[in-house]
Amino acid sequence: MSDPSNTAMADAVRTARDAVADLEEPLKTEGFKILLAKLLSGGTVAADQGLSKVQDRKASTPRKKTAGGKKEKKAALPASTLKLNVEDLKKFKAYCERFNMEEGTEFVAFVLANYVREHTDLECVTTSDVVYLHRQLISLKLKVVAVNDPEHWSRALGWLTAPSRRKEWLEKVGAGFLVSNSGLIRFHEMEQEASRKDPLLN
Repeated sequence: MSDPSNTAMADAVRTARDAVADLEEPLKTEGFKILLAKLLSGGTVAADQGLSKVQDRKASTPRKKTAGGKKEKKAALPASTLKLNVEDLKKFKAYCERFNMEEGTEFVAFVLANYVREHTDLECVTTSDVVYLHRQLISLKLKVVAVNDPEHWSRALGWLTAPSRRKEWLEKVGAGFLVSNSGLIRFHEMEQEASRKDPLLN
């Protein structure tokens, strides 16, 4: 005859496994453990409560992994259409050298947006353009704020349009940004400030 305790264990395992069948890892394993412990201690309603806690956690936890356990990839940033040649890069470096490019992401993004406005044929600047230009500055050995995540540039560009930050130096246009009228005034002021610090730049 089979041992009743083994039969009870098998039933509990089966019940717990079936109850969490629709969950994804790691919540599936966690839920299984919780329910199995509850069932083996003689609980029934408590087991359902344990499952509901796991399901609630599933609903409130942002999904970071796929069913296969691999992290979901962020949407790839479209490539910038900018392509600076050697002569362009020399002029670009001279353009940016006037400013303290280590001041912060918003400051650098604003300078780069004005470079695109003044020296390219693009109608607006995008996050991809800022990422590309920032990489060129690094290659040119110019001291510049360290940023590895393109999302930081997207955030900086967005902040430059926010009324709450009392800047609104950029305007959002589709997937890109334009330098606003107040932005033009502010950049002119920045150029004047830079020339006063270093008269040779005039």
